[in-house]
Amino acid sequence: MMRKLLLALCIACTVFGSQAASTLNGLLVDASDSLPLIAATVKLLKANADSTYVKGTVTDENGLFNLSGVTAGRYVLKCSYLGYNDVTRKVTVGQNGRGVNFGVIPMQMEGILLKEAVVMGVKTPIVVKEDTIEYNADTYKTQANAVVEDILKRMPGVEVDSEGKITANGKEVKKILIDGKEFFSDDPKMASKNIPADMINKLQVIDRKSDLARLTGVDDGEDETVINLTVKKGMNNGWFGNLTGGYGTDNRYSGNFVLNYFADGNQFTLLGGGNNTNTQNFTDSGSSRFMRWGNNNGITTSQSVGFNFNVGDKNTDKFRAGGNVNYNHSDRDVVTSTARRYVFPDSTSYYSSASASRTKSHNVRSNFRILWKPDTCNTLEFRPNFSFSFSNSAKSDSSSTRAGDPAQTLVNRSVSAYDNDGKGFDIGGQLVYTHKFKSHPGRSYSAQLRYTYSRTNEDGATFTQNKYYLMTDPDETIDQIYENHRSKIQ
Repeated sequence: MMRKLLLALCIACTVFGSQAASTLNGLLVDASDSLPLIAATVKLLKANADSTYVKGTVTDENGLFNLSGVTAGRYVLKCSYLGYNDVTRKVTVGQNGRGVNFGVIPMQMEGILLKEAVVMGVKTPIVVKEDTIEYNADTYKTQANAVVEDILKRMPGVEVDSEGKITANGKEVKKILIDGKEFFSDDPKMASKNIPADMINKLQVIDRKSDLARLTGVDDGEDETVINLTVKKGMNNGWFGNLTGGYGTDNRYSGNFVLNYFADGNQFTLLGGGNNTNTQNFTDSGSSRFMRWGNNNGITTSQSVGFNFNVGDKNTDKFRAGGNVNYNHSDRDVVTSTARRYVFPDSTSYYSSASASRTKSHNVRSNFRILWKPDTCNTLEFRPNFSFSFSNSAKSDSSSTRAGDPAQTLVNRSVSAYDNDGKGFDIGGQLVYTHKFKSHPGRSYSAQLRYTYSRTNEDGATFTQNKYYLMTDPDETIDQIYENHRSKIQ
């Protein structure tokens, strides 16, 4: 009996010894200064293909870790710490329950050597300031040799139609300013279609009072929407410009130039160009003045040249003068033809027509501004202007109807011709004097003198003839000449 008990005790001791657990410990330190790493993560993983997690712990305030109850086997010890490279150790734990001490385990700081650091700021595309909406031009990407109009077409809330008319938030833009100074007065197309986009820093859409209201301080209810273009630094002093040109198939060509000189708040701009690609870089002031035929199709050849200036003393601003003079010419040629076949149950008819029209115009416009402030209480502004327009528009039409198959019988024929010559000019000026009472702040006296004289002369002729070949109706012929003379004084 005693021998059986001793045998069972030996077997139990053997089994217990084979399942004895071991303890793993060590110390994690910074490799550079040997300081202990507190709260570093220590994991014990199975040394197999999928690195099965066994157990883990964190280091104490002295950088020590202790993993107890580890059974026999092959493992990988993985140490991790924020900002440091991971460290791994392979270890084999025997069945004798003897612990493993890794000693000091140094960990290297994780770092990337940067050659340079570049801090980039992103401009805000749109900034709203009370009655002004400001757009950063650089945030709207355009192609090389783009003009201001190309930026305007990309700006939210701004529309540019096929004729170059600019609308901002539903209001038509009547003026474009450069650094707060008028540029070709009331023709915004001179700026939008000629000024290079790469010289613009910001575009400001401004709702403001009229020139007269801002000068006199009396609101006349004539608000206006303008666009102010601010020039990039480095381009607001000195000479700079732009020259573009191109030639293509069917003898199509286009060329433009802009030459600027900005210095001490003074501006001088000479621009011009020509093309036969249906692009008008100006407003044709005679388009609504004279009778014209044809439509906007066909080929339009145009040329223009203009000069704009604004000078004064930027320190006192007591005297400032500015203005512009520009000439433009356009030649529009339109040719159309039509052919139709009408099939009826008992007959067939053919209709054909042809039309040709040509409109030529010449325009000269000038606007000047003189502002004089002799002292803080008195202001005198004078704005003279002059324009001259010449237009010739001619058109010829012909049409005929034939019957039969093939078309052998002439049924009717119509021919017509129209011609119109027009000349007109406008001359005017506005003189405004404002006095502010020094003894009564807020009170002022204003006097305004305005004069406008306009005259238009038109001479034209109309000829129409209709012939009927299968009917007894007589032929119709209309041959007229007319004169139209208009004048207006305000």
